[in-house]
Amino acid sequence: MIYSRERVFHLVDRILKDLGEAELQITDSGRLRSKLVRILSDELRMLETIDQEVRTKIARMSKPIAEGSGEWNAIYERLFEDSWRQRLKR
Repeated sequence: MIYSRERVFHLVDRILKDLGEAELQITDSGRLRSKLVRILSDELRMLETIDQEVRTKIARMSKPIAEGSGEWNAIYERLFEDSWRQRLKR
């Protein structure tokens, strides 16, 4: 789930376009754009970190589990959700 810098900019442009279509008055679009890029980049970086942590946990399990199997997906989702909730509490 790695997003390129261009993809982040594209998503921010879409958000700003949608805000403009919602007829919101944006006084400093450059500043808003910068903040949105930073926030989105930080969130995506956190998701990538959680993804790597979960994959490492699964790889270290005593029973080998094939990636992509139903069992692997169920464990991945559970561990990902647990890690996500723990980070939100911080």
